[in-house]
Amino acid sequence: MVSKILILAGDTDGNLGDLAIVTATCACLRRNHPDVKISLVTSNPVRDQSRLGISPIRRGVRGLPALLATARDADLVICGGGGLFQDDDSLAKMPYWALRLLLVRAFSRPIAGLSIGAGPLDHGISRFFARLALRTLDPISVRDALAAATLAPLTNQSVDVVPDPAFLLEPARQETARQALNDAGVPLDCTPLIGVAVRRWFHTRSNVIPHKYAVRLGLDRRRGRREMSAFIKNVAASLDRVAGQTGAHIVFMPTYNVGHENDLGVSEAIGIAMESRRHSILMLDDPALYKAVTGLLSVMLCGRMHPAILAAAQGTPVVGLRYNQKFAGTFALLDQPERCLAMTDLLDAGSIAKLSGLLEGAIVNPAAHRAQTIELEATARQFMARIGVSTENIGRLA
Repeated sequence: MVSKILILAGDTDGNLGDLAIVTATCACLRRNHPDVKISLVTSNPVRDQSRLGISPIRRGVRGLPALLATARDADLVICGGGGLFQDDDSLAKMPYWALRLLLVRAFSRPIAGLSIGAGPLDHGISRFFARLALRTLDPISVRDALAAATLAPLTNQSVDVVPDPAFLLEPARQETARQALNDAGVPLDCTPLIGVAVRRWFHTRSNVIPHKYAVRLGLDRRRGRREMSAFIKNVAASLDRVAGQTGAHIVFMPTYNVGHENDLGVSEAIGIAMESRRHSILMLDDPALYKAVTGLLSVMLCGRMHPAILAAAQGTPVVGLRYNQKFAGTFALLDQPERCLAMTDLLDAGSIAKLSGLLEGAIVNPAAHRAQTIELEATARQFMARIGVSTENIGRLA
């Protein structure tokens, strides 16, 4: 029986989507085994200890002794929670995760790969380190078929597709969600509501230095500025068109609100560019409340992947703006690939009609645009039960 689990996850400190994964993962593990003790590497130990009931381990060099001691004592280590195995941001990311997993594996029992976000891995050095990382994992699961196709050639093990745990996140109460919308000045009088979660920059090439450090060093000041200006202008025009046709109110719901991402800044820029004043900004840092709010929307426009997952699980139609392959993978999983546009498409004013048409269609005929997620949620629950109850047959290296 698994009684102690260590979770290695993505950027839960600033990214509401990654926090949604970890929140749902902890809840599922406790549902299978109420007495399980969970440890998590985090830069926000006070928040995560209070919200998630975990034992926090500080991120970075200072937390390394505690990390290795916890790994040695754990019955199971779980690697999952975000886009971990990819190189569209930085060539340093895959070596970082490979070396981290190899170090932890030297002190631990099996490491289970849980719904890992994988791909693209466009560079040979990234694929080399991905091979090393995969040798530490058993089982290996990824969150969509494109991720599986990326990793399958790099390992002799099977690579299972397990939908993102955020599908399983328990939403907050609807009354709480309605109050949050009301407090943000959002009309609750049957006006169509369009949720918008967009991002700032484009993954146009891999750099050696990760984006967040490049921003701090002032090395990324001009990257994607021209494209971003066109993107903001055309998204604003699309939202104006839908608001004019349907009377919809736009609810900007930024999810990654740290300096190097600044989703809030993108939301504000689109709002300023809009001619319509029918828009509000709703700032949330609780993924359960965020999910509940998406259930009150008419449609969700997503330049971030997890708003799409949370909204789809609530039965709300979604439209995607993809910047890498994970969006195509997610919308294929939802059996709605045609509802996902490339962010680069929005650089062309000709895309305004297409985007506004997708949003308006969801408002006019929501039943025809809802994704079915019941089977996806069942698959995720089965996998969580498998790794959360027993380590038997999990680890070939155990």
